[in-house]
Amino acid sequence: MSMSEITVDDRRRTSLAKVGRPQDRRYLVEEFEDGTLVLTPAVTLPSVEVAALRDPKIRRALDATRKERPTLRSRGSFSDGDGG
Repeated sequence: MSMSEITVDDRRRTSLAKVGRPQDRRYLVEEFEDGTLVLTPAVTLPSVEVAALRDPKIRRALDATRKERPTLRSRGSFSDGDGG
């Protein structure tokens, strides 16, 4: 764990550019009575996706698809520098 100090501007805004992981773009913010703020990386799903994932029939179909999916192999890059 690391600790950093950040400042807020006159409108109480700050930047998280120097802290956290670059791939984390959304956070849940938990505020405690003493003013402590805890930011937790979050993934947001649309409600229709949550409803689908709660449906046992859809879950079974997704699980079956995942089990049947072949392993993908890399065949190299299209941008190998030879111009085409």
